[in-house]
Amino acid sequence: MFFLRFFCGLLLSGLVLAARPAQAYSVLSHQANIDSCWVPYMKPALERRFPGATPDEFREAKAYAYGGSIMQDMGYYPFGSALFTDLAHYVRSGDFVENLLRDAKDRNEYAFALGALAHYVADIYGHEVGINKSVPLLFPNLRKKYGPIVTYEQDPVAHGRTEFAFDVVQLAAGRYRTAAYHDFIGFKVSEKLLEQAFAETYGLEMKQLMFSTDLAFGSYRFAVRNLIPLASRAAWRANRHELRKVNRRIRRRDYIYKESKDEFE
Repeated sequence: MFFLRFFCGLLLSGLVLAARPAQAYSVLSHQANIDSCWVPYMKPALERRFPGATPDEFREAKAYAYGGSIMQDMGYYPFGSALFTDLAHYVRSGDFVENLLRDAKDRNEYAFALGALAHYVADIYGHEVGINKSVPLLFPNLRKKYGPIVTYEQDPVAHGRTEFAFDVVQLAAGRYRTAAYHDFIGFKVSEKLLEQAFAETYGLEMKQLMFSTDLAFGSYRFAVRNLIPLASRAAWRANRHELRKVNRRIRRRDYIYKESKDEFE
C-alpha cells in the first residue's frame, strides 16, 4: 500500500511538473475512435488478413487496437521519453505507422497497428476540424488575440483543457462506451512490433530513449488505469449538476471511467 501511494504520488508529480500536453486527442477520444471504426472497418480488415477469428480472439484483438490508439502519447508519462512521442507525432509519422502495419505478423499485432493508424488520422483531422476551432469558443481572450482558429502551438494548455472538456461532455451524454465495457476489454501493447517499427523508422532503439522500456510501459498502463478514473471522479464532483443537464439519466457509476485490472497484471 505504501509503495502504491508513493508511486501514484510520483506519477502525478511527473504529469504535473514534467509532462506537457500531447498534440492529440485524449485517451478516451482515441479509444472512442476505435469503437466507432471497429465493426465497419477494423474487423473486416483483420478478417481479410488473418481469417477465422473467434469472438474471444476478436475481443483480445480489440484490446490491442485500443493500445495502439494511445501508444504515440506514451512518452509524455513518467519514465517514458518525450522524444519518443515527439518523433511519433512530428517526424516520419506516416512511415512509422506504415512500418507497424507492414511488420505485423499476427492478428493482435495487426490490430495494434490499425489502432496506431486511427491515432494518426485522428490527430491530422481532429485538431484542424475540431479542437483548433473550439478553443477560441471556450477562451474568448484567445479568440481576441488569435482569431477564430487557435493552434496547439499558440496555446498548448488551452488545447489540453479543451480535449479533456470534450471527454467530460461525451461521457455525460453517453456517447462513449460504458465504463463496464472498457473495463471488460482493457488495452494491450505489442511491444516487439513497436520496438521493431520504431527502430526501422528512426534508426534508434527504444531502450536508447528510455531508462527502462518495461518501466515506461508499466507507468503508462498505471496512468491509464488509475489517473483517468481519478480525473473523471473529480469532474463528476465538480460538474455533476451541469452533466445531468446533458443527460438526466446519467449515474455516477456510469460516468466514472475505469480500466480493467486483469488486463494489467
